[in-house]
Amino acid sequence: MKSLLTKSVLGFGLVILLSSCSSLQQVLPVEVSTRPVDKPELTLPRVDELRMREVNWIVINQDNVDQVFEDLKNKNIPVGVYALTGEQYENLGLNFSDIRALVQQQQAIIVAYEKYYKEAEQTLDKAVTVED
Repeated sequence: MKSLLTKSVLGFGLVILLSSCSSLQQVLPVEVSTRPVDKPELTLPRVDELRMREVNWIVINQDNVDQVFEDLKNKNIPVGVYALTGEQYENLGLNFSDIRALVQQQQAIIVAYEKYYKEAEQTLDKAVTVED
């Protein structure tokens, strides 16, 4: 019984001690503020404008090979021959076409990102304006 009484007195004393500490301090109210957080802007580097350099093709065949080499020699242009078959030349053209299509697809993706972020920003701005 003495043990129970001692525990009760200690427990009651502890409750009084804890409650008296809380009465000394002023409880500040919690302020909740909701405000939209600005999302980071999409920053994409600008793509350089493609400026193609002039390329002059000289078609050499059995009939003009000597004349072409002579003309180049007279102009002090070193002669080097790069040869393509008709099929390889066609493949070269198709490769350039594929590159152009890929670049156009990338440009469309970039435009879509820019449009998305502009529209999202406008929507958020409207939502903030309505709440204010």
